[in-house]
Amino acid sequence: MATKPAGPKGARAGKAGSTGTPRAAAAAERRRAAQAKAIHDINEQLSGPVLAVYRTLLPDLQTLSYEDILTSPDLVNGCMLIFEKQRSLFQHLLVSEAGLPVTDDDEPLWCGRSIDDIRILVIRTTAKKYLRTHGDRFRDVKEHSNRADSKVNVGLLERLFDLVTRLWQGGPAQKPKPSAEKTRSGADVFYETIAPFLRHRWQVPLIPYYAALPRSLIREVGEGLLSLRRPEDLEFLLRIGRNDFNEAQTIAGDLTREMLDTDPRAASGVTHAGRQEYERLLTSLHHRMGPRFWKVFTGTELLDSLSTKSTADIIEMATHLDRVGPETVDSLVTFLQRPQIAPFLRVAEDTLPREDFDAIFGMPGNPRLARVFAQKAAQLRVEPAKLEDFETQLPFIFQAYRTAPEDFTRTL
Repeated sequence: MATKPAGPKGARAGKAGSTGTPRAAAAAERRRAAQAKAIHDINEQLSGPVLAVYRTLLPDLQTLSYEDILTSPDLVNGCMLIFEKQRSLFQHLLVSEAGLPVTDDDEPLWCGRSIDDIRILVIRTTAKKYLRTHGDRFRDVKEHSNRADSKVNVGLLERLFDLVTRLWQGGPAQKPKPSAEKTRSGADVFYETIAPFLRHRWQVPLIPYYAALPRSLIREVGEGLLSLRRPEDLEFLLRIGRNDFNEAQTIAGDLTREMLDTDPRAASGVTHAGRQEYERLLTSLHHRMGPRFWKVFTGTELLDSLSTKSTADIIEMATHLDRVGPETVDSLVTFLQRPQIAPFLRVAEDTLPREDFDAIFGMPGNPRLARVFAQKAAQLRVEPAKLEDFETQLPFIFQAYRTAPEDFTRTL
């Protein structure tokens, strides 16, 4: 029914079998047989005692077979959430080969596979069965619109397919090697492309939306697919379009792989900025920020703000530039002296809870409050050359906000 997630062992087995020696071939066959037996045993357990537990909690599952459930990302996601929240209900099934309780997700169970392994197995099997159930017409959204219990946003799904039709008809920047196999269904070919990147429970509800993506785009994006955690993120990516996506890769050059692995939505900002501005930001920021550099390019508003700032000012924000919004950038440069920018951001992060920092200074943030903080910092009575005094007094501003946020803006 399913296959074990590809891994280093599987890669070595394939390589050994390619030597052509009888001993290597026999060893590879034994490994395949052991793998098949382990998967069979896991499916027997999932379709038997595990499903029995779920049926006591979800009466709607009484009329559905194990195979029926696996074709529905909604149901599979619901079952996985139950396991995460009520794991104790399954503890009698989570034992090692020696019969001891297994509590860690990466610890081998009685079958030799871990909970992590089985989770990936179920996620990939769900994707395969969803795609196969729809055949080569898995891009048809009627099934979701006709089901009252479907959690799929049909309007957004239709927009994804429309974007692909209008904006993704060209070829990728790097031409893939032609495949010799032409007899497989489109659903199977699509599944084999995306399977290596299906690893997390949160991806299960995204399976219907993943089906909208061009296969060439999935190959290009690679690990970057894991940075897109919402259907809206996939829509953002598709709105870039093939032409701009290819242009961004041309501009990024040797750093294309890092860009796509970090966040493929950065391609939109790279194209928006253009080669000259991209090179300016690359030279001044990349060696300071590393892969976080690409987060700067996921919003055109931030890039527009940076385009009006000096390189020296931008460098002062490098430690936090992937987390601040354009209005914050504007306020810092307007009210603070250049040497004060980095200490301000550092103290703000150290003093405020992370969620407060992001809610005030991030995207979309709170532009008015960010401006008030910068203004109050500018009013501190310190000599410009004494940064230590400035940094020492800054915490009082942020602590005053935490003590009485309603009164904070009134005392300016």
